Formats: sequence, C-alpha cells, structure tokens
Amino acid sequence: MSAEFQLFFNDKKWYIDHKDKIANKIKTLNPYIKKNDSAYLLSGIGSISNKGDWPFDVRFFFEDKRIFIEISAHPLSIEKDLKALFTWLRKQTGIVILDEDGELAG
Repeated sequence: MSAEFQLFFNDKKWYIDHKDKIANKIKTLNPYIKKNDSAYLLSGIGSISNKGDWPFDVRFFFEDKRIFIEISAHPLSIEKDLKALFTWLRKQTGIVILDEDGELAG
C-alpha cells in the first residue's frame, strides 16, 4: 500500500519558474533511477518493493500547481534523501506538504 502526498509551493510562480531546477535536484539524489513518461522515480537501497511489481519506491509527478508524490516503500535511504530534498526546497521557497487526507505532513 502506498502513501500519497501533495507538495504545494507558497509562491506558485517560483514553482513554475524552477521546475527544471527541482527536477535536476531530484536527479542528484542517490536513489534516483530514471524519469519515465510521467514521473521521476527513486529506488532505495535495501528496498524490497523493487523486487516485486514496481521498480521504484517513490514517484514524483510534476503537475501545474503542485508535485504529487507517491511513496510505495521508504527504506532508510529513501527517507534520508526525501528529507534532504524537502530541506533544500525549504531553503529556496515556502512549501506545504499534505498527506492523502489533506492534512499537514510532518
């Protein structure tokens, strides 16, 4: 079972102007594997999900006003890199992360 999150930007113009910068940052993460037709994919070290039906643990979908994030597994390597990504984003601009219920995610 996966968890779904929505990453919103307080400054929507910043997001639109910097999508490539965000994508490039995702590509620098250690568990980055590729971009498929619609999403950037991460696969963590020690993950059991990439031995099953899905070759990824996290997918980032860049949408018009947000980034939709689907997490199917979160080994320590994924948690570490997601934390680094969100810390980096917070240094660039204000962000809000909501869980699948629309509640603020920690």
